[in-house]
Amino acid sequence: MLTPVILGELAQALKTMYSNAPQAAKKESTVYLESFQKSEVAWEVCHQILSDASIDDTRMKLFAAQTLRSKVTYDVTLLPESSFPSLRSSLLQVFIIYNRRQDKLIRTQLSIALSLLMLQDLSWTNATEDIIDHLSNPNLVLCLLDFLKILPEELSDVKRTSLTDEEFNDRTAELIESKVEKVLLILKTLSESTSDSLMKSSILDCLNSWIKEFPISDLLSIDSLTNLVFQSLLSPNSFDKAIECLVTILRETRDINDLQLIDALFQQVIKINTFMPKEMTEDPEVVDGLTRLYSEAGESWHVLIAKDPNHFKPLIDLILQCCSYEEDLDVVKYTFYFWHLLKQLVTLPKFEKSKAELVDTYSSLITVIIKHLTYPTDAEDHDLFDGDKEQEDKFKEFRYEMGDLLKDCCAVVGPTRALNIPFQQVQSCLRDPNSQKWQYIEAPLFSMRTMAKEVPLTEQTILPTIMEFLVQLPEHPKIRYAATLVLGRYTEWTSKNPSFLEPQLQYITKGFEMDSSKEIIMATSQTLMYFCQDCSKYLVNYLEQLYVLYGRVQDKIDLSSSYELADGLGHVIKQVPRENVYQTLEMFLSPHLNYFTALLSAPQTEELCVEVADKIEVITIFDSVLRSAKFEDPDYPPATFFMEKIWPLLEKLLEKFGLSLKVSERVLKSIRTAIQSFSTYLSPILSSLASLLHEGFKKSRYGCFLWVTGALVREFGDEYSSEDVKENVYNFGLSQAQTFFEIFNAYKQEGRITEINDVVEDFFRMMDDLLMFFPFKLIGNSELLSSLKDAAVVTISSIREFETLIACLHFMIDLISWGLPNPPISFFDENPHQVQEQIKALLMTSGVELIKCLIEGLIFLLPNDAQHDANDLLLKVLVVIPDSQLAIEWLVQVVMSLPNVSEKEVNKLGSTISVALPNKDNRRVRSSLKDFISWYSRKNVSPRSEF
Repeated sequence: MLTPVILGELAQALKTMYSNAPQAAKKESTVYLESFQKSEVAWEVCHQILSDASIDDTRMKLFAAQTLRSKVTYDVTLLPESSFPSLRSSLLQVFIIYNRRQDKLIRTQLSIALSLLMLQDLSWTNATEDIIDHLSNPNLVLCLLDFLKILPEELSDVKRTSLTDEEFNDRTAELIESKVEKVLLILKTLSESTSDSLMKSSILDCLNSWIKEFPISDLLSIDSLTNLVFQSLLSPNSFDKAIECLVTILRETRDINDLQLIDALFQQVIKINTFMPKEMTEDPEVVDGLTRLYSEAGESWHVLIAKDPNHFKPLIDLILQCCSYEEDLDVVKYTFYFWHLLKQLVTLPKFEKSKAELVDTYSSLITVIIKHLTYPTDAEDHDLFDGDKEQEDKFKEFRYEMGDLLKDCCAVVGPTRALNIPFQQVQSCLRDPNSQKWQYIEAPLFSMRTMAKEVPLTEQTILPTIMEFLVQLPEHPKIRYAATLVLGRYTEWTSKNPSFLEPQLQYITKGFEMDSSKEIIMATSQTLMYFCQDCSKYLVNYLEQLYVLYGRVQDKIDLSSSYELADGLGHVIKQVPRENVYQTLEMFLSPHLNYFTALLSAPQTEELCVEVADKIEVITIFDSVLRSAKFEDPDYPPATFFMEKIWPLLEKLLEKFGLSLKVSERVLKSIRTAIQSFSTYLSPILSSLASLLHEGFKKSRYGCFLWVTGALVREFGDEYSSEDVKENVYNFGLSQAQTFFEIFNAYKQEGRITEINDVVEDFFRMMDDLLMFFPFKLIGNSELLSSLKDAAVVTISSIREFETLIACLHFMIDLISWGLPNPPISFFDENPHQVQEQIKALLMTSGVELIKCLIEGLIFLLPNDAQHDANDLLLKVLVVIPDSQLAIEWLVQVVMSLPNVSEKEVNKLGSTISVALPNKDNRRVRSSLKDFISWYSRKNVSPRSEF
């Protein structure tokens, strides 16, 4: 019998969970309840709670039902098979007690428990038949329908059990697929015999769960069921369930070829709203449901619609009407995917005729979208959304989604006609004094901007007119902002039509004079960057004006704008004749270099460090844009300028501000960019570079020094460098690694390894570079290999930062892969036997340690996003260990050491791996490991229930 002690403890824990008790008390109750759910005694206790009519605590009974569901899900495999018949019987006996309408929550939990017991109890033949027969009493119809609703939902995921794929497929075929006709007959009979609204609702729920199991033609041939679905649309109480059923039915018609059936369904769908009461069609929730329904029909039949848009025009018009809905833009979004799918097809050559038939529809869609793009007009400009920031952000996000739809419209309608629609709207607005609110001009301008990618550079019909028109728009901050961004999107077109360049430049640079509008200055900077990028060969002639402009606006623009201007100017300087590049760079960068030189004598403060770090980025951007495309010439002016003017200054900045992490990171980023941009042109300062990186890392212990070391290895470790240079680069990398191990071990001994996450990440990325260019040297160093393995084990066991873990896992995967017959890097023709043997030797001494580290990491420690890579590394370790039987023994040994693991589960894993690993069936090894780890984690680690 149920002891009062356990009952009292459970009642008190649940009461605490649902009260305003302190968090500490709630946490203690959670621990107790989860511990109870995992206990052996929970089986009996929960059955007694659910069977005892004298217990009227609904919360406790629901918890008992949830616990039984959890026990069946995770612990049923621990029971002896001889106990399964009694478990079936007791579950069914408890289940039928809860046949009242108000017992639905408990009934749902018990239905899940029954479904999962059926799935896992392979000795239970005719399980579905047994339960249906057991619940055939008219008083148990709600139990039957709830169970049938749950059954296919719960039997949809093999990962929820410890069954093999083969067992799962055979079992679901027996429990579901072979019972389709019987379930369909039950639903048919019930639909014909009931007028109860709740019963009809339950039938719809059950039907929706089984639709994917039926041949859709069989379902649609049963008039009582189809009538039930369509008639339920007319009742507010059943509307949502009917919509769900219809959406599922439509989705199932995607892969059938019965055009007659689809057409019959199509005719029914387009008539729905004509039969609905007017007050329902005006209900926002009904509009939401119908829009989902029509959009699903369009998506499901989009191929048929593309073939014959005229036949399906009523449906297209309904979707367009839904897209015009103004009260809720989330409803409008339901239609977007349909329009995209249809556009994808009709823009193909074979659908040219259909495309022509849809031009008017997509033109109307552009008009609808522009209306949706319009900012509110009934509020003050400074507060368009009455202080509702969430609504404002949502609207702005929606605008960009509509922008993608406008591109689709442009592709169907054609760029000339598509652009003409917003252009005519702007002109009409300017002609009518009563409609000259900026919102009515800004929205069409925004649409022009979003359609830019669909407009070919050869367009000459309307773009010249638009470009002349844009620079003459009335002055208003919102209009100037929008027009400036439009010009920025068409700079490639302007580069093909340079006669428009000068008036456009005059218009946008005037934006820098709008001191009060940060928004306009940012738009101007971005647009000028695009002009410099795309029209650079023409802007060389404007270099002096750009220099004056750059100097004039530096103090009034924000950092982001400053960076965009630097990027744009770099593209123009790249077009300067080679003999003038050095002088031009000096002209533009001298003010920055002089500024930094002056700071070398200033008192160091945190604010100054931030300022230095931010402004260094400008130099980095110039060097990035001026990247050399070839290295045949004896020198390269930007590289020379870097070595003579920038490099000495960066050394001094690091000497003064190097203990500031932000300054070090930005200076090192600038050096790394120079290495990538100028590569071997920097050979004269290679020794100085290496010295700065080595001393800087020892002094600061910042990972950015290793980050740049990796870049140096990549640029000077390839075949274009001499053997002496490559040898020096390798030894330099090795010295950085040695310094890292000293730092790493010191932090490990102090238990502070998580404090150097970024350093560990940068180290493993640097080692990946060394491994790529010097695999034979690195792998041949057994002492280094041992240190790397130790560092990897500590990292996987201690650090939870995703990027750090991924860097470590990727390096170890690359390292262990050298133990495979084929080299993991393509530019090595063969994998020397000696390298394979050295990796195998490492695993023979450390394999069990790595397996244990990875298994425990996968179960207890690693974030979900790192699981795939850790599983990949575990597979590599098992495959490369030279003795597969030893690998299996180590794996079983590690798994057996896990807490609360059953011998049955371990044997199942071991038997699968024992067959797959020697036969090189790596896919099966991987999936078996993944399934076991997922199952064990859900069973023993993850919380089991919600309370």
